[in-house]
Amino acid sequence: CLSETKPRLFADDTNLTAAGESINYVEAAMNSDLENLRKWLIANKLSLNVAKTEFILIGSKPMIKSISNKQPNIIIENKPIKQVYDCKTLGVTVDQHLSWKNNTERIILKQFARK
Repeated sequence: CLSETKPRLFADDTNLTAAGESINYVEAAMNSDLENLRKWLIANKLSLNVAKTEFILIGSKPMIKSISNKQPNIIIENKPIKQVYDCKTLGVTVDQHLSWKNNTERIILKQFARK
């Protein structure tokens, strides 16, 4: 079903990863496999909560800056998917530059809240 992306399946969550030399390639790969996923979900009488679906671009600061004028149009069910700049996966907050700053701040705040 997925030919362009790599799925990562968890108990109640799924992540798709696409990598490529250009933002256009990544956009096309993601949209192609999201359409394949949509068809598979329908065939298996399952659904996707599009409102909770997000995407994040991960890369170096120069790479992200170089594509800032070309925001990818990632869609499913003819609806655009919201772009985020950090996300939480398996309890870890990941940002677009893999800096871990937000994750570290979240852990520190959580520890102070316990005292």
